[in-house]
Amino acid sequence: MSTPLVEAVNVKKYFKTPRGLLHAVEDVNFKIFEGKTLGVVGESGCGKSTLGRTILRLHEATSGQVLYNGENILEYKKREMHKVQRNMQMIFQDPYSSLDPRMSVRALIMEPLEVVGTGEKLSKAEKREKADRIMELCGLPSNHANLYPHELDGGLRQRVGLARAMILEPKFLVCDEPVSALDVSIQAQILNLLMDLQDNKGLSYMFITHDLAVVKHISDQIMVMYMGQVIELATSDELFKSPLHPYTRALLNAIPTIDLSRRNREKVTLKGEVTSPINPEPGCRFAKRCPFASEKCKQDPVLKEVAPGHFATCTMGAK
Repeated sequence: MSTPLVEAVNVKKYFKTPRGLLHAVEDVNFKIFEGKTLGVVGESGCGKSTLGRTILRLHEATSGQVLYNGENILEYKKREMHKVQRNMQMIFQDPYSSLDPRMSVRALIMEPLEVVGTGEKLSKAEKREKADRIMELCGLPSNHANLYPHELDGGLRQRVGLARAMILEPKFLVCDEPVSALDVSIQAQILNLLMDLQDNKGLSYMFITHDLAVVKHISDQIMVMYMGQVIELATSDELFKSPLHPYTRALLNAIPTIDLSRRNREKVTLKGEVTSPINPEPGCRFAKRCPFASEKCKQDPVLKEVAPGHFATCTMGAK
């Protein structure tokens, strides 16, 4: 079997707070192969964005390993990490706040060439030419090169963010809710662009979102997180066909539908308070809201392979 392009091994990320340690990411494991997309879903505050930033070392992991082509990049020094950053880039959620309002579109796209570089010496003219090629690749009109972020709509700003990431010719992109701030029609354009780039460039994605309809459209595998813990992992088709964890079923039930037959299906109703991620007690963090909770939920959950390629910490939500 081929080596994963990116692999997380027992990754943890804790933050110090006045009240104690906030367990944002807890023992996360996954593999992303070349040309594939891992969707990461969960409600706000579940740790999915923190996980993405930790994988890229925008946050330093508390413990664990992040393997890129089989090598643990968490052990890399600054110079070694500088080289890896060419191959691992991020698209941020807010396409406006992630762009410097004082820089033109072309300058924003060229900036990574100045900061990180590609390993080859390029003249100013060559950098401009490269930026113009990337603009065309990402669907940005050439006459927008000298415009500023405030002169663009949300979709064009996100294309600038994508072009800025693509100019280093990366192999792996963390897409942190890249379409959540966009209109539905613009969302489809950006998603189709990401999929076209993946097909043409062989890119691998970690696609972070709270929208299950979006993640089904773009992902090969889907990982469901709750309060820092991975509670289910499966292929996209399998997860939607046979959700096992009660929380996954609740998420799927929340998707709006006009299908009357689906409206009559059994629903999982979530009640109770949300567990605090600060100094959490041992056990399943979903237990206080779960209609199937029992004494055994006080034990720390373990992600087990329930069916080929389908992992879950609990099967009480199985149909």
